[in-house]
Amino acid sequence: MIAESLSELARRAGSPLIDEAGATFVWLGDGPGPVVIGDWCGWEAGAGLRLEPAEDGAWAGRVALPADAYVEYLLLHHGRRVPDPLNQHKVDNGFEKWNEQLWMPGAPRRLEGLRDREVPAGTLTEGRLRLPFLAAPPRERRLDLYVPAPELVPDHGRLPLLLVLDGPDYLERGELHRTLDALIADGAMAPVAAAFLANAGDARSIEYGASDFTLAVLGDTVVPEAEQRLGLAPQRAAAGPGRAAILGSSLGGLMALHAVARRPDVFGRGIAQSTSAMLEAGDLPGPMPSVRLTTLALLETAAPPPARLWLDAGDMEPLARPNDRLAAFLAGRGWDVTYRRQHGGHNQTSWAEALVDALPAMFPPSGA
Repeated sequence: MIAESLSELARRAGSPLIDEAGATFVWLGDGPGPVVIGDWCGWEAGAGLRLEPAEDGAWAGRVALPADAYVEYLLLHHGRRVPDPLNQHKVDNGFEKWNEQLWMPGAPRRLEGLRDREVPAGTLTEGRLRLPFLAAPPRERRLDLYVPAPELVPDHGRLPLLLVLDGPDYLERGELHRTLDALIADGAMAPVAAAFLANAGDARSIEYGASDFTLAVLGDTVVPEAEQRLGLAPQRAAAGPGRAAILGSSLGGLMALHAVARRPDVFGRGIAQSTSAMLEAGDLPGPMPSVRLTTLALLETAAPPPARLWLDAGDMEPLARPNDRLAAFLAGRGWDVTYRRQHGGHNQTSWAEALVDALPAMFPPSGA
Protein backbone atom coordinates (compact mmCIF):
# COMPACT_ATOMS: atom_id res chain seq x y z
CA MET A 1 0.00 0.00 0.00
CA ILE A 2 1.40 3.39 -0.99
CA ALA A 3 1.55 5.89 1.88
CA GLU A 4 -0.37 9.13 1.48
CA SER A 5 1.62 12.21 0.63
CA LEU A 6 1.44 15.21 2.95
CA SER A 7 -0.79 17.02 0.46
CA GLU A 8 -3.18 14.05 0.18
CA LEU A 9 -3.31 13.63 3.95
CA ALA A 10 -4.03 17.33 4.50
CA ARG A 11 -6.78 17.32 1.87
CA ARG A 12 -8.41 14.33 3.53
CA ALA A 13 -7.87 15.10 7.23
CA GLY A 14 -7.52 18.88 7.16
CA SER A 15 -4.87 21.07 8.74
CA PRO A 16 -3.27 21.22 11.15
CA LEU A 17 -2.36 17.55 11.49
CA ILE A 18 -2.43 16.87 15.22
CA ASP A 19 -0.71 14.26 17.37
CA GLU A 20 0.07 13.98 21.08
CA ALA A 21 3.15 16.22 20.87
CA GLY A 22 2.08 19.05 18.60
CA ALA A 23 0.54 20.26 15.37
CA THR A 24 1.82 20.25 11.78
CA PHE A 25 0.40 23.08 9.67
CA VAL A 26 0.00 22.47 5.94
CA TRP A 27 -0.59 25.05 3.19
CA LEU A 28 -1.46 23.97 -0.34
CA GLY A 29 -1.69 27.42 -1.90
CA ASP A 30 0.81 29.63 -3.66
CA GLY A 31 4.20 30.35 -2.13
CA PRO A 32 5.90 31.58 -0.21
CA GLY A 33 4.48 29.65 2.71
CA PRO A 34 2.42 31.74 5.15
CA VAL A 35 3.47 32.65 8.68
CA VAL A 36 1.40 31.01 11.42
CA ILE A 37 0.92 33.05 14.59
CA GLY A 38 -1.24 32.33 17.61
CA ASP A 39 -1.55 31.96 21.34
CA TRP A 40 1.78 30.14 21.73
CA CYS A 41 3.82 33.07 20.36
CA GLY A 42 1.84 36.00 21.74
CA TRP A 43 0.36 36.72 18.29
CA GLU A 44 3.66 38.34 17.26
CA ALA A 45 4.45 38.00 13.55
CA GLY A 46 8.18 38.09 14.25
CA ALA A 47 7.86 35.06 16.53
CA GLY A 48 5.57 33.14 14.19
CA LEU A 49 6.18 29.89 12.30
CA ARG A 50 7.12 30.29 8.61
CA LEU A 51 5.86 27.30 6.62
CA GLU A 52 8.64 25.87 4.44
CA PRO A 53 8.54 23.85 1.19
CA ALA A 54 7.60 20.23 1.77
CA GLU A 55 6.74 17.28 -0.45
CA ASP A 56 4.32 17.37 -3.37
CA GLY A 57 4.21 21.17 -3.59
CA ALA A 58 2.94 21.65 -0.03
CA TRP A 59 4.28 24.04 2.57
CA ALA A 60 4.52 22.83 6.15
CA GLY A 61 5.79 23.57 9.65
CA ARG A 62 5.35 22.21 13.14
CA VAL A 63 4.66 23.64 16.60
CA ALA A 64 5.15 21.61 19.78
CA LEU A 65 2.14 21.94 22.11
CA PRO A 66 0.98 20.35 25.38
CA ALA A 67 -1.23 17.34 24.82
CA ASP A 68 -4.21 19.04 26.48
CA ALA A 69 -3.86 22.53 24.95
CA TYR A 70 -6.50 24.57 23.16
CA VAL A 71 -5.11 27.38 21.01
CA GLU A 72 -6.23 29.81 18.36
CA TYR A 73 -4.15 30.96 15.40
CA LEU A 74 -4.18 32.81 12.08
CA LEU A 75 -2.23 32.76 8.80
CA LEU A 76 -0.35 35.71 7.32
CA HIS A 77 0.28 35.33 3.59
CA HIS A 78 2.25 38.08 1.87
CA GLY A 79 1.78 39.99 5.12
CA ARG A 80 -2.01 39.81 4.93
CA ARG A 81 -4.38 37.82 7.11
CA VAL A 82 -5.96 34.92 5.17
CA PRO A 83 -8.26 32.06 6.22
CA ASP A 84 -6.90 28.54 6.55
CA PRO A 85 -8.88 26.67 3.87
CA LEU A 86 -8.04 23.29 5.42
CA ASN A 87 -9.42 24.12 8.88
CA GLN A 88 -13.20 24.19 9.26
CA HIS A 89 -13.07 25.17 12.95
CA LYS A 90 -13.25 28.96 13.24
CA VAL A 91 -14.36 31.32 15.99
CA ASP A 92 -15.24 35.00 16.26
CA ASN A 93 -12.30 36.75 17.94
CA GLY A 94 -14.31 39.74 19.16
CA PHE A 95 -12.56 42.19 16.83
CA GLU A 96 -14.74 41.66 13.76
CA LYS A 97 -12.48 38.86 12.52
CA TRP A 98 -12.23 35.07 12.86
CA ASN A 99 -9.51 32.93 14.38
CA GLU A 100 -8.72 29.33 13.51
CA GLN A 101 -9.22 26.79 16.35
CA LEU A 102 -6.95 23.92 17.35
CA TRP A 103 -7.71 21.34 20.04
CA MET A 104 -4.96 18.95 21.04
CA PRO A 105 -6.10 15.35 21.73
CA GLY A 106 -6.40 15.83 25.49
CA ALA A 107 -7.86 19.34 25.45
CA PRO A 108 -10.96 19.61 27.66
CA ARG A 109 -14.14 20.09 25.63
CA ARG A 110 -16.68 19.85 28.43
CA LEU A 111 -18.76 22.74 27.16
CA GLU A 112 -19.69 20.84 24.03
CA GLY A 113 -21.09 18.02 26.15
CA LEU A 114 -22.94 20.40 28.42
CA ARG A 115 -24.51 22.42 25.63
CA ASP A 116 -25.49 19.45 23.49
CA ARG A 117 -27.82 18.12 26.15
CA GLU A 118 -31.51 18.92 26.51
CA VAL A 119 -31.96 20.89 29.74
CA PRO A 120 -34.58 23.44 30.83
CA ALA A 121 -33.62 26.78 29.32
CA GLY A 122 -33.56 29.93 31.39
CA THR A 123 -35.07 33.24 30.31
CA LEU A 124 -32.79 35.83 28.71
CA THR A 125 -34.26 39.32 28.41
CA GLU A 126 -32.63 42.01 26.30
CA GLY A 127 -32.63 45.53 27.70
CA ARG A 128 -30.97 48.92 27.90
CA LEU A 129 -29.73 51.03 30.80
CA ARG A 130 -28.85 54.71 31.03
CA LEU A 131 -25.76 55.10 33.21
CA PRO A 132 -25.01 58.20 35.33
CA PHE A 133 -22.47 60.89 34.43
CA LEU A 134 -19.57 59.07 36.15
CA ALA A 135 -19.70 56.32 33.52
CA ALA A 136 -17.38 56.25 30.52
CA PRO A 137 -19.22 57.08 27.29
CA PRO A 138 -21.45 55.91 25.79
CA ARG A 139 -23.74 56.05 28.80
CA GLU A 140 -26.58 54.26 27.02
CA ARG A 141 -25.68 50.57 27.44
CA ARG A 142 -27.04 47.17 26.65
CA LEU A 143 -28.04 45.25 29.80
CA ASP A 144 -29.31 41.68 29.29
CA LEU A 145 -30.82 39.78 32.23
CA TYR A 146 -30.95 36.05 32.86
CA VAL A 147 -32.90 33.84 35.24
CA PRO A 148 -32.89 30.02 35.30
CA ALA A 149 -35.89 27.98 34.20
CA PRO A 150 -38.87 28.24 36.61
CA GLU A 151 -39.04 24.48 37.11
CA LEU A 152 -35.49 24.57 38.50
CA VAL A 153 -35.92 27.69 40.64
CA PRO A 154 -39.50 28.35 41.75
CA ASP A 155 -38.49 31.46 43.79
CA HIS A 156 -36.35 33.70 41.60
CA GLY A 157 -36.48 36.49 44.16
CA ARG A 158 -33.91 34.80 46.35
CA LEU A 159 -31.26 34.24 43.69
CA PRO A 160 -27.84 35.88 44.06
CA LEU A 161 -26.83 38.22 41.24
CA LEU A 162 -23.82 37.65 38.98
CA LEU A 163 -22.76 40.85 37.17
CA VAL A 164 -20.89 40.03 33.95
CA LEU A 165 -18.59 42.65 32.42
CA ASP A 166 -18.16 42.59 28.62
CA GLY A 167 -21.62 41.05 28.77
CA PRO A 168 -22.31 40.62 25.03
CA ASP A 169 -19.00 38.76 24.58
CA TYR A 170 -19.81 36.32 27.37
CA LEU A 171 -23.30 35.86 25.93
CA GLU A 172 -22.74 35.68 22.21
CA ARG A 173 -19.24 34.22 21.97
CA GLY A 174 -19.07 32.41 25.32
CA GLU A 175 -22.76 31.38 25.48
CA LEU A 176 -22.61 31.74 29.25
CA HIS A 177 -26.40 31.52 29.60
CA ARG A 178 -26.29 28.00 28.17
CA THR A 179 -23.45 27.05 30.53
CA LEU A 180 -25.54 28.32 33.45
CA ASP A 181 -28.56 26.35 32.22
CA ALA A 182 -26.58 23.10 32.14
CA LEU A 183 -24.64 23.53 35.41
CA ILE A 184 -27.78 24.54 37.31
CA ALA A 185 -29.85 21.70 35.81
CA ASP A 186 -27.10 19.22 36.78
CA GLY A 187 -26.99 20.50 40.36
CA ALA A 188 -23.30 21.29 39.87
CA MET A 189 -23.81 24.88 41.07
CA ALA A 190 -26.36 26.85 43.03
CA PRO A 191 -28.80 28.78 40.83
CA VAL A 192 -28.00 32.43 40.09
CA ALA A 193 -29.48 35.35 38.20
CA ALA A 194 -27.14 37.22 35.89
CA ALA A 195 -26.82 40.71 34.43
CA PHE A 196 -24.72 41.09 31.26
CA LEU A 197 -23.47 44.66 30.89
CA ALA A 198 -21.92 45.95 27.65
CA ASN A 199 -18.57 47.74 27.86
CA ALA A 200 -17.71 51.27 26.73
CA GLY A 201 -16.31 50.23 23.35
CA ASP A 202 -13.38 52.46 22.44
CA ALA A 203 -13.26 53.72 26.05
CA ARG A 204 -13.11 50.20 27.52
CA SER A 205 -9.50 50.54 28.71
CA ILE A 206 -10.43 53.65 30.66
CA GLU A 207 -13.62 52.14 31.99
CA TYR A 208 -12.05 48.89 33.22
CA GLY A 209 -8.66 50.28 34.25
CA ALA A 210 -9.30 49.88 38.00
CA SER A 211 -11.55 52.94 37.90
CA ASP A 212 -13.35 54.03 41.06
CA PHE A 213 -15.75 55.97 38.86
CA THR A 214 -16.71 52.75 37.09
CA LEU A 215 -16.94 50.96 40.41
CA ALA A 216 -19.38 53.56 41.74
CA VAL A 217 -21.53 53.08 38.65
CA LEU A 218 -21.47 49.29 38.95
CA GLY A 219 -22.13 49.15 42.68
CA ASP A 220 -24.61 51.99 43.08
CA THR A 221 -26.47 51.95 39.75
CA VAL A 222 -26.08 48.75 37.75
CA VAL A 223 -26.43 46.21 40.56
CA PRO A 224 -29.48 47.87 42.20
CA GLU A 225 -31.16 48.36 38.81
CA ALA A 226 -30.55 44.74 37.80
CA GLU A 227 -31.86 43.54 41.16
CA GLN A 228 -34.97 45.67 40.75
CA ARG A 229 -35.67 44.45 37.20
CA LEU A 230 -35.09 40.83 38.20
CA GLY A 231 -37.24 41.08 41.33
CA LEU A 232 -34.39 40.22 43.71
CA ALA A 233 -35.56 42.35 46.63
CA PRO A 234 -35.89 39.31 48.97
CA GLN A 235 -32.29 38.26 48.17
CA ARG A 236 -30.98 41.80 48.65
CA ALA A 237 -32.63 42.09 52.05
CA ALA A 238 -31.56 38.64 53.24
CA ALA A 239 -28.01 38.52 51.89
CA GLY A 240 -26.76 41.88 53.17
CA PRO A 241 -23.16 42.95 52.47
CA GLY A 242 -21.38 41.24 49.62
CA ARG A 243 -24.64 40.05 48.11
CA ALA A 244 -23.52 40.18 44.45
CA ALA A 245 -20.75 38.56 42.42
CA ILE A 246 -18.78 39.97 39.49
CA LEU A 247 -17.12 38.29 36.50
CA GLY A 248 -14.67 39.71 33.97
CA SER A 249 -11.75 38.79 31.73
CA SER A 250 -8.53 40.60 30.79
CA LEU A 251 -9.14 44.27 31.65
CA GLY A 252 -12.59 43.16 32.77
CA GLY A 253 -10.83 40.73 35.11
CA LEU A 254 -8.83 43.62 36.52
CA MET A 255 -12.08 45.52 37.11
CA ALA A 256 -13.61 42.48 38.80
CA LEU A 257 -10.59 42.21 41.12
CA HIS A 258 -10.77 45.92 41.88
CA ALA A 259 -14.48 45.65 42.65
CA VAL A 260 -13.99 42.85 45.19
CA ALA A 261 -11.05 44.64 46.82
CA ARG A 262 -12.69 48.07 46.92
CA ARG A 263 -16.39 47.35 47.34
CA PRO A 264 -16.84 44.08 49.25
CA ASP A 265 -20.01 45.64 50.66
CA VAL A 266 -21.57 44.89 47.26
CA PHE A 267 -19.30 42.29 45.64
CA GLY A 268 -18.64 39.38 47.95
CA ARG A 269 -17.49 37.07 45.16
CA GLY A 270 -15.39 37.65 42.07
CA ILE A 271 -14.20 35.67 39.05
CA ALA A 272 -11.22 37.39 37.42
CA GLN A 273 -9.97 35.69 34.25
CA SER A 274 -6.57 36.54 32.75
CA THR A 275 -6.31 39.74 34.73
CA SER A 276 -3.54 42.26 34.09
CA ALA A 277 -2.99 43.43 37.65
CA MET A 278 0.68 42.60 38.28
CA LEU A 279 2.51 43.37 35.06
CA GLU A 280 6.29 43.72 35.04
CA ALA A 281 8.72 44.74 32.32
CA GLY A 282 8.92 42.06 29.66
CA ASP A 283 5.60 40.38 30.48
CA LEU A 284 3.86 41.60 27.35
CA PRO A 285 5.21 42.03 23.82
CA GLY A 286 5.57 45.49 22.34
CA PRO A 287 6.03 48.91 23.94
CA MET A 288 3.70 48.54 26.90
CA PRO A 289 3.66 51.45 29.38
CA SER A 290 4.84 50.86 32.93
CA VAL A 291 1.84 51.70 35.09
CA ARG A 292 1.45 50.99 38.77
CA LEU A 293 -2.23 50.52 39.36
CA THR A 294 -3.94 51.89 42.44
CA THR A 295 -5.38 48.40 42.87
CA LEU A 296 -1.92 47.12 43.85
CA ALA A 297 -1.49 49.74 46.54
CA LEU A 298 -4.89 48.75 47.87
CA LEU A 299 -4.01 45.06 47.87
CA GLU A 300 -0.69 45.72 49.62
CA THR A 301 -2.06 47.89 52.40
CA ALA A 302 -5.67 46.93 53.08
CA ALA A 303 -6.83 43.95 55.07
CA PRO A 304 -8.22 41.10 52.95
CA PRO A 305 -11.93 41.69 52.32
CA PRO A 306 -14.59 39.22 53.50
CA ALA A 307 -14.90 37.91 49.95
CA ARG A 308 -14.04 34.94 47.78
CA LEU A 309 -12.02 35.25 44.58
CA TRP A 310 -11.37 32.93 41.64
CA LEU A 311 -8.44 33.63 39.30
CA ASP A 312 -7.56 31.73 36.14
CA ALA A 313 -5.14 32.17 33.25
CA GLY A 314 -3.90 30.21 30.25
CA ASP A 315 -0.38 28.82 29.92
CA MET A 316 -0.24 30.10 26.35
CA GLU A 317 -0.86 33.77 27.16
CA PRO A 318 1.63 36.45 28.24
CA LEU A 319 -0.50 37.13 31.32
CA ALA A 320 0.19 33.69 32.81
CA ARG A 321 3.19 34.78 34.90
CA PRO A 322 1.51 37.98 36.15
CA ASN A 323 -1.42 35.86 37.32
CA ASP A 324 0.94 33.42 39.03
CA ARG A 325 2.41 36.35 40.95
CA LEU A 326 -1.00 37.80 41.73
CA ALA A 327 -2.38 34.53 43.09
CA ALA A 328 0.67 33.93 45.28
CA PHE A 329 0.61 37.51 46.53
CA LEU A 330 -3.10 37.41 47.45
CA ALA A 331 -2.76 34.04 49.17
CA GLY A 332 0.17 35.41 51.17
CA ARG A 333 -1.97 38.38 52.21
CA GLY A 334 -4.67 36.05 53.52
CA TRP A 335 -7.22 36.31 50.72
CA ASP A 336 -9.71 33.51 50.11
CA VAL A 337 -8.46 32.88 46.57
CA THR A 338 -8.54 29.91 44.20
CA TYR A 339 -6.18 29.92 41.22
CA ARG A 340 -6.31 27.72 38.14
CA ARG A 341 -3.91 27.49 35.20
CA GLN A 342 -5.11 25.77 32.02
CA HIS A 343 -3.41 25.00 28.71
CA GLY A 344 -5.20 27.71 26.78
CA GLY A 345 -4.78 31.24 25.54
CA HIS A 346 -6.20 34.72 25.93
CA ASN A 347 -9.53 34.00 24.28
CA GLN A 348 -13.21 33.59 25.00
CA THR A 349 -13.21 29.83 24.37
CA SER A 350 -10.57 29.26 27.06
CA TRP A 351 -12.41 31.51 29.51
CA ALA A 352 -15.73 29.79 28.82
CA GLU A 353 -14.16 26.38 29.47
CA ALA A 354 -12.61 27.59 32.73
CA LEU A 355 -16.04 28.72 33.96
CA VAL A 356 -17.15 25.09 34.10
CA ASP A 357 -14.93 24.93 37.21
CA ALA A 358 -15.14 28.54 38.38
CA LEU A 359 -18.92 28.82 38.64
CA PRO A 360 -19.45 25.76 40.88
CA ALA A 361 -16.52 26.90 43.04
CA MET A 362 -18.02 30.35 43.55
CA PHE A 363 -21.64 29.14 43.74
CA PRO A 364 -21.47 25.67 45.30
CA PRO A 365 -24.69 23.68 45.30
CA SER A 366 -26.74 23.66 48.47
CA GLY A 367 -25.10 21.52 51.14
CA ALA A 368 -21.73 21.41 49.36
